[in-house]
Amino acid sequence: MTRYKIITCNVRGAFGVDGENEFELRKEALARKLTELSPDVIGFQEVSHKMRMELIALMPGYAFLGAGREKNRLGESSAIAYRQDRLMPERLSSDILSPTPYIPGSTYGGDQSNCPRIFSSCDFMPIDGDTPIRVMNIHTDHMGKDARVLEVKQLYNSYLERQKLRPMPTVLTGDFNARPNDPEIKFLADSEFFRDVTRDIPESFHGFGKIENPYKIDYIFVSNEFNVISVGPYRNADDGRFLSDHDIIEAILEA
Repeated sequence: MTRYKIITCNVRGAFGVDGENEFELRKEALARKLTELSPDVIGFQEVSHKMRMELIALMPGYAFLGAGREKNRLGESSAIAYRQDRLMPERLSSDILSPTPYIPGSTYGGDQSNCPRIFSSCDFMPIDGDTPIRVMNIHTDHMGKDARVLEVKQLYNSYLERQKLRPMPTVLTGDFNARPNDPEIKFLADSEFFRDVTRDIPESFHGFGKIENPYKIDYIFVSNEFNVISVGPYRNADDGRFLSDHDIIEAILEA
């Protein structure tokens, strides 16, 4: 069996409104913590092109994959980073979440925000030749309840299509912007193929500690081929600085 360490991490975009928690002031602590944890794969959310370039410079040994969500395929991405000394990427896609996924920048409309949404998927082969895995990373809409259901179902159907072509153990990481009892989460958790390994984590979004009752919207789902060794969240760097407005969540898995 092959052991993998997987992380999901919403970095909080560099929006210029977070004061002492602005990305520019915590990026080094964030990159240092991620490098220290040494995951095999990281599913990032809210990473702009500029932020990606800064993290690449701060995280030697990691490569970043995935296109942006805007019409020019830049902008925020659901980027996937991986350890170059451990894994080789074999098949990558960044799919627009919409009824017209071939049109960059398109959306489901309806109650969805103006933000296009995207998920990235990559098949990885360990350099040592052991069990390959597929990682799919998503950031669903923050406003549209109906849109989120459609986005998650599109992700799920994409998984089924990929499995027909090449079956392999699969991990879904992401900021789903949904609580555990919301229909889009229950759809995945109740499916025959996936389970929520973060089900015992009660919270993940804390707004840099400003939310009185933090709640869970970040998840790692795994297909049935995996054994779960451990799961846990990280909130602060060694100096006490918040790493993000979301907890980093780590899962150690075997397949």
